Amino acid sequence: MKNKNKKWVNYCLAASAFFLLVSFGSVSAQPSTENINGVPVNMAMEEQLDDYLNSLGEEEDSRAILFNVLENISPKTPVATRARAKSYEVSWYYYEGETELAFEKLDELLALAENSEISDVKAEAQATRVEILQMEGKYGEAFLLLNDVEIPLSNARMPRVRYYGHNLISRVYADWNRYDDALRHLLLAQDAVNETNNERTPIRQQYLDYSIAIIQSELKNWEGSLKTINKAIQSAKQNELEYDLPDFYLHKSYVEAGMDEREASLVSLRKAYQAAVKDEREYLLPVILNNFGDHYMSEKKWEEARSHLREALELAEEVEDIWMAQTIHFNLGFIDVHQGNTEVGLEEMREALEFYREEDIKTEVEGLLGELAEAYELAGQHQKQAETLKQQMELMEELYQSDQQQNLANLQQLYESKDKEQQIELLERQNELKQQLLEINEQRNLIWLLLGIVAVFAALFVFLMYRKARRANLRLKEANNLLADQSRRDPLTGLWNRRALQEEMEARKQHGERREAAAHSDGLILLDIDFFKRINDKYGHAAGDKVLIEISQRLQKECRASDKLIRWGGEEFLFLVRNVSSADLEEMSERILKAIAKEPVVYEGQEIFVTTTIGFIRLPFADIPEHEMDWEKVLQVADMALYTGKAHGRNRACGVTDLYVEYGTARSVLESDLSEALNKNWISMVTIEGPESLNRTV
Repeated sequence: MKNKNKKWVNYCLAASAFFLLVSFGSVSAQPSTENINGVPVNMAMEEQLDDYLNSLGEEEDSRAILFNVLENISPKTPVATRARAKSYEVSWYYYEGETELAFEKLDELLALAENSEISDVKAEAQATRVEILQMEGKYGEAFLLLNDVEIPLSNARMPRVRYYGHNLISRVYADWNRYDDALRHLLLAQDAVNETNNERTPIRQQYLDYSIAIIQSELKNWEGSLKTINKAIQSAKQNELEYDLPDFYLHKSYVEAGMDEREASLVSLRKAYQAAVKDEREYLLPVILNNFGDHYMSEKKWEEARSHLREALELAEEVEDIWMAQTIHFNLGFIDVHQGNTEVGLEEMREALEFYREEDIKTEVEGLLGELAEAYELAGQHQKQAETLKQQMELMEELYQSDQQQNLANLQQLYESKDKEQQIELLERQNELKQQLLEINEQRNLIWLLLGIVAVFAALFVFLMYRKARRANLRLKEANNLLADQSRRDPLTGLWNRRALQEEMEARKQHGERREAAAHSDGLILLDIDFFKRINDKYGHAAGDKVLIEISQRLQKECRASDKLIRWGGEEFLFLVRNVSSADLEEMSERILKAIAKEPVVYEGQEIFVTTTIGFIRLPFADIPEHEMDWEKVLQVADMALYTGKAHGRNRACGVTDLYVEYGTARSVLESDLSEALNKNWISMVTIEGPESLNRTV
């Protein structure tokens, strides 16, 4: 039984995301104010740019408005307004298919931001850059540039910019299955929306509720997702913004099915159908009717399921939705198999599967293979069932390898690009200083020519020029050292950053360093501050920064000279621990738990109690050669162990210690679902509880 509900919901969200993002106008303000939350703007132009957003979809009108603003921009125009207009210009050219021109305009926008001290301008420019990379399919490059957006965004004051930046970051994290981070940024975007009060506020709030509900369902937080989508439905009715109601009810049905509330799910499907008919959204009806069929198939009400699926097929063919039509054919074939019309049903399922193979939609083929294998089992054709399951496993492996290779290629491309940028910048600074040295030498030659005439003055000039040359050399050396260190340090805490770890691991690989897992292997300790969002919400972001700085100082005291402490991102820290045994790694994890929780962080006279959750593991893991399971894969296991600790109450350390089966057997599970590996007794996990006396929530 193939249910297209989840895929359809995510598609609708992605399709509407851009229009809802760009439709976020500036906050309501009087034209005479000439600033938004203290950021200088040209209010008349800001209102014109709002008109441009409202006119999107009417191509000629929107183009005329945007380019009228661009033609009237001058160096006297406030930089925030210039940046906003240029950001829209980049998107305009990109969507018009003029990619090369779009990137030229993007370079102009980035140069404008580089010369500005306004955080909103820097955040908008970097967010535009990340969004264009996302649309280009350069997901790895976009992901690694998130810090360039988050740093200025933390100090941005304009609600429009904060909404845009946090919404974009949320989408990038969702693409990388970092749903906790995606949800955190959606909530920050919601804070920005709550600062506005205009006609578009309810639309933006509905969109955010829908987005949050989808992320909550990805996290299997069914109750939270149901509460959020009900809020969106209520808002749509109250504000007479009912166009998206079919999508809302469709997602509600999906959530209720996940909660095994089948009757409630069926009621929501009926409401989705009624709303889609009312708003004449014919293209959505086949999806809803297919879900009806799926519901009745799960209850083994075959004739009711067949009736809905045939109606869905007819509508899918009317709207020329060939992909949905093939899915419906597949479901109809499955019903035939259940009702004893085996060969006819299997043939219809195979034809639908072949369609998706020819379309090269491998993810869809993988899911259909599993259901075809189930049909073969029902038909008693066990040999074909085994062959089909084997094809499914091979395709799963192929998809996984393809994703991994693409992600690694994107990340490598970005690192190389950043290295080249920094090398170019360093060379430019060196050339400037060398030019100064050349000028000094010319002046020195002039002094020697005049030496016979004015010996005293010549000696003085030589002395002055020598001092100047020495200072220039010192500046060159200092600039080189500063550039090298800044590129590898986190600006808030002063700790090493991800780039530093990447360089460390690359050097480790190039030097052929391999450590025996028995007694002298390395270790990875990944930790995440518990309830960090609550700290920001209750005490403010300045308090959050104070907590990060204080925690980093406590962690440094636990860090040996041979170890490396990295700020991994947000509230996450990572230890690379050299030459440790399993016992040492457990002991160090316990010390970290105690060091963080031993006393509260004091901010403006208030005590903030802090705990952490840890995932730790040895590198290499379980004697597996690192060319088979490298440090990134090992760190991924530690990350899953950390989230296991989060799921079981936080304030604890969870370490994966042993592997009891061959790595080839457990590889796919280790890289995707640690709980399944634990349930199968393929691995062992050590749990260390944190200090109970200080285990308080914020």
